[in-house]
Order: sequence, then structure tokens, then C-alpha cells
Amino acid sequence: MLINYMQQAVGLYANADALIFCDKDGYVEYGKWSDNRYYQCSEVVGKHILELYPTLTEETSTIMRCLHSKSARIDDIQHLKNFKGDQVDIVSTTLPIVVEGKVIGALCASSYYGDGAKREKSAGKDGGLYQLSDIITENEQMKELKIQIAGIAQTRSPVLIYGETGTGKELVAQSIHTSGSRRERPFIAQNCAAIPNTLLESLFFGTEKGSFTGAERKKGLFELAEGGTLFLDEINSMDFSIQSKLLKALEEHTFRRVGGTRDIAVDTRVICAMNESPQEVLRSGKLRRDLFYRISVVPISLIPLRRRKEDILPLSAHFIDRFNLELGRSIQGLSDLTSHAFLSHAWPGNVRELRNVIEHAFNVECSGQITIKSLPEYFFDSPAEEERRLSTGTPLVEAVGAYEKLLIEQALRSTGSITSAARLLKTSRQTLRYKMEKYQIG
Repeated sequence: MLINYMQQAVGLYANADALIFCDKDGYVEYGKWSDNRYYQCSEVVGKHILELYPTLTEETSTIMRCLHSKSARIDDIQHLKNFKGDQVDIVSTTLPIVVEGKVIGALCASSYYGDGAKREKSAGKDGGLYQLSDIITENEQMKELKIQIAGIAQTRSPVLIYGETGTGKELVAQSIHTSGSRRERPFIAQNCAAIPNTLLESLFFGTEKGSFTGAERKKGLFELAEGGTLFLDEINSMDFSIQSKLLKALEEHTFRRVGGTRDIAVDTRVICAMNESPQEVLRSGKLRRDLFYRISVVPISLIPLRRRKEDILPLSAHFIDRFNLELGRSIQGLSDLTSHAFLSHAWPGNVRELRNVIEHAFNVECSGQITIKSLPEYFFDSPAEEERRLSTGTPLVEAVGAYEKLLIEQALRSTGSITSAARLLKTSRQTLRYKMEKYQIG
């Protein structure tokens, strides 16, 4: 029975950030949060839902209302504070668990939005937003971008950031915010793909009491970000009907809450981001052209990591310092073999992939350096350097072979023996001997 309810919850929120099961009285029996955000399960099991969220009451808690009414509550928007004092903004669907006609509990599936949706506790200085100085680069184009950001930050013009996944779009957005006069005002980030399109209008502009069943008078993201910055990621995933209303709000700097009758004026700067090129988004019809022209007053294109090789080792050093501090380790850097592997890797996941590879290594590495044996297996799934293949026309098989030969030669130099090199490369001695003969390695 409970499995069926769990499947229902996951079906309603395929990308749910949190799941909570409560008994019939509202006591938490199970809780799961993405990346253990806010709590560990052991911290909340046994607590009453009103103890977990002290700002709620029997009348305002969706779980308690669900238990009392014995009916589901769909897509409730809530602005909460938990027992630790964290602000938590969520969209929730709550279902009663009914067995033989009796309510024995409830489950709640939630997605984060707003400032809590994407911010990392360790980001930037003192756990706050990223600063311009957090953009670490030796690349000349990126250095020019930092100068550009300092100027952009002084205006209120809309900005459109586009780049591949993992290139640091929110890092740039936060740096624009913290480099200007809005730095003391709110920075609110929302991934448009994480919220159902039917909810985006009320999420952006807020609601008036009674505008639909169960609706309360609530501020939307534009009001919550008053005087500051609203960062909309994956803008190209937004439904056309919402795009037109967003355009109107940007043009007029006013909007109406859902169910409202008066215009509300706001001074909120909007920064948008997408992981597709403008040409592709416009060609495929994912974005209205009039909205595109409005949000791209200041366009910023981010360079993929494979095209800024000079940043790979400085960024690696930065992440090593960061994880040494966070995890209480004393890793001294990359081995020579690992450095060569990093410089040859295509980095399809860009800076995010680099950070995650290093974090993985911190969890398994036992020596004083990050060695190639501590890299995750997926790192070796795309070994050839993609940009070189594309620019030179080198066939994939040849490019992979050249990279494989390089790794074998480096492993042999590093270890001094075939047996040790085979162990380092996570292969058998017999296979290594075969590869050495194949590539004529003495």
C-alpha cells in the first residue's frame, strides 16, 4: 500500500526535492531530502510537522489540513521557516493515506523554488552569494567578461546568459548582483523547468485570496525580489502563455497577482539563462522572439571548459583547497598523470563536472595527491579531447587510441613497472601488455 502512495508522489513530482510520510496525527515517520538539504532523516523522524515547521498551524499546514479533510491538496505554494531557522519555499502536493476507509497518514512531495532552489551553502564568501572574485580564470575572454560584469552590474537592464550545462551561469548571475548597488537586496533564483507551467504565473506574480480554491494572498517572486535580482534559469522551458505575461511585466515594470485587480509596480532586475544557443531556441520556437529581444539586452555567452584549457589546473587547485577545508583533508594537488588526464579530457559537464570529479576523488583517495586511480569510472567514458577531434577531423578511433597510448606511457613512467601500471589503470597485466604491443610502447 505504502509503495503505491510513494509511486503516486513520485509520479506527481518526478523531480521532487523532498518526500515526507506522517502518521494520522502528523508525526513524521519518514523523510527524504535531495542532497540531504536542510536535514538528515534522523533529525526529523518522530517530530510533529508543526514542530518541524514552527511557523505553521493546524490551519496552514497542508499535511494537517489533508489529514483533517481526508482529501488531497495539489500544488500548494508555501513560504516556511523550519526549526533551524532556514527559509524554505516549496510547492507541495499532499495525499492522504487511506486504508479500509480510514486515514492512517499522509505523504507530501515537494519541490523547492526561489532562493532555496539552487543556492549552495558553501558558495561564495562566508556561505553567501558568489562574488566577482569567485570567477577563477586565466583565459583572456573570461577576464574581459569579468570587466564587462563590473559595468553591467551598475544598470538594471535585463541580461541573458547562455552556455552549456555546468559552465557557471548562476555564478555569473550572482556576480552581477553582488557587484552592483542591489547587493544588499534579495537575489532569488528559480529554475523554470523545475515547476509545472500551470504554477509559474502564480509563482512569479503571487495570488489574491480566493483566486482559486484554497488560494491565499501571497507574494510572488517578482515582489519577493523587489529592489534586487530575479534569476530565471532554463527560460527556454517556459510555456508561451507565461512568456507573454513575463514580457509585459518586463516592459511595464508592473504586474497583477493572479485574481488581483490592481497593478503592482516593482523594481526587480531580471537575469535569464539557458543552455541552448539563441539561434537554436528561436529556430525551434521555444522562445518568443519579442521576449528574446527584451531579455537579451545584455547577452553573455559562456565558454565551455574544453576551450579554456588554461583554467583547468587553476580551477582544480581551487576545488582542492575548498574540499580540504570542507572535509578536513590535506590533499596537496594532482599527480602528474592526473594533470595530463585533466588537460586531455573533453569535460562535457564543464566546471561542474570538474568539481564533482575532484569531490569524488576526495572520498576515495588515500594518498596525499589526487591520482588517476581515484577518478570516477565515467571520467574515462569519453577520453578523447572533443575539441581537437572536431577541429582536426581526427577519426574517433584514432583519437581514443592516441589518448589511451598517452595514459599507458604516463602510467609506466609514474610506476616503473607493468604490474603497477596495470593496477593504476585498473586493467589486467595481460591486457596492458597487449596494448603496449599494439601501440609499440617499449
